[in-house]
Parts: sequence; C-alpha cells; structure tokens
Amino acid sequence: MSDANSVVVAFRLVLVVFNFLLFVFGVRLAVSQRFPITWARPAHPTESRQSRRVRVGVGVALVAASSLILEATSLIPMPFLISGILLAVALLVALGALGWFVVSRE
Repeated sequence: MSDANSVVVAFRLVLVVFNFLLFVFGVRLAVSQRFPITWARPAHPTESRQSRRVRVGVGVALVAASSLILEATSLIPMPFLISGILLAVALLVALGALGWFVVSRE
C-alpha cells in the first residue's frame, strides 16, 4: 500500500467516525429534544423551539446516515451492482433529509 493511498484511507476513516458521531448527536437531539447541557440556556424553551430541535436533529441524522452510506461504498470492497444500489439509497436518504426540512418548517 502506498503512502498516498494510506493517507486517503485514514482520511476516510476519520470521516466515517465524524459522520457516526454526527448521526448519534442528531438522533439524541431528535429523541431528547435537548442540546447537550453545556449549550443549555437557563430559560425553558418554548414549544416552537422544541419542534425546531426535533427538525434539526432528524435532518442532521439523515444527512449523516447518507454520508455514512457513501463512505461505506468506497471503503468496503463490494460488487458494482451493490455499490450502485447503496449509492441510490444514499441519494434517497439525502433527498429525504431535504424533504424533511421543507415539510417540517415552522
């Protein structure tokens, strides 16, 4: 394995870890409807802010899931057909995130 190839693989692995953490954060934000305690404000959030947090959390989770699927197709050796199917699924998830932002606007 050449040095350039190992650098690219290491960068992609860092992207996978980052996207996974982003996915976990988005799911946590959507489910708990709260930001982490260090970001919390002293005032109780209004109902519109609670729904905004769910919208942002689900959107972030969907975008991160799409990125994870895209990185999986490049890191894991697989047949061309399965790679194409996963690419189409990643595109559908990304379009689902866009649709979620448009439909769930306040």
